[in-house]
Amino acid sequence: MMPQRVFRRLFTELVRGPEEDVDLALAALYIAGEERPDLDVDACLATLDAIAGRVAPALLQDAPPVERLAALGRRLSQSEGFTGDSEGRADPRNCYLDQVLERKRGNHISLCILYKVIAAKCGIVLDGVGLPGHFILSYAAGSLAVYLDPFNGGGLMTRADCEESVRSRYEGGAPFKEEFLFPYDKKQMLVRLLTGLKVAYFESKEYAKALSASDRIAIIDPALSVNIRERARLYYLMGQYREAIRGLELYLKLFPEAEDKEKAEEEIKALWALIATLG
Repeated sequence: MMPQRVFRRLFTELVRGPEEDVDLALAALYIAGEERPDLDVDACLATLDAIAGRVAPALLQDAPPVERLAALGRRLSQSEGFTGDSEGRADPRNCYLDQVLERKRGNHISLCILYKVIAAKCGIVLDGVGLPGHFILSYAAGSLAVYLDPFNGGGLMTRADCEESVRSRYEGGAPFKEEFLFPYDKKQMLVRLLTGLKVAYFESKEYAKALSASDRIAIIDPALSVNIRERARLYYLMGQYREAIRGLELYLKLFPEAEDKEKAEEEIKALWALIATLG
């Protein structure tokens, strides 16, 4: 068993290094280790290697990229049994890579991390793509661009499919933007994973665990405005009013022209007034 603080230290050292040195699987497992200190990281890494060993033979080296990607999706979804947990979207277990390996279920981002890691072990480079409300993967080579949806059976998608996904999800209320298809790097994928974890714990009112996820987001991207704002709210909900004030002051310092500047200033005044009434 490894103390939570050790997992946090290992995570911090890993994500503060250069992007090219970030081991995505290892970082995701360090995130999981804070929830389960008895986590056997080496065993999970061995499981990933074993999965890759079973998947690789189906990805014929001389086959066209589209066929290799389709085979990857079939093997991981059908043969290995990984699927999206559409009924447990707010279940924190869907964010933890060890639990995804154990339960064969995950959310959009955790399954994308799994697919990306296995694909890399098989010699295929995939990038994360953060469509609004739905995370997928992309493969690009020259003029070829193919998308892979791990949450929905590992099926392939075209650009038109991506546009339709956005339209249908928001009933035409969110116009498609080219930036929706911009690739995420590994650190951005970890932020997305931790954001899902933060939301899951927030919805179950486990604010201390939500704050822990938010703290790790801040380790990766200390200037992420929405996370700074949300950390202040979590401190408030936990009754740590001075910390909430510090968070709001940091937000205003980093983003002096924020649209909600006046609201943040009012919240600071209200918090000081609340502190005064508490003596």
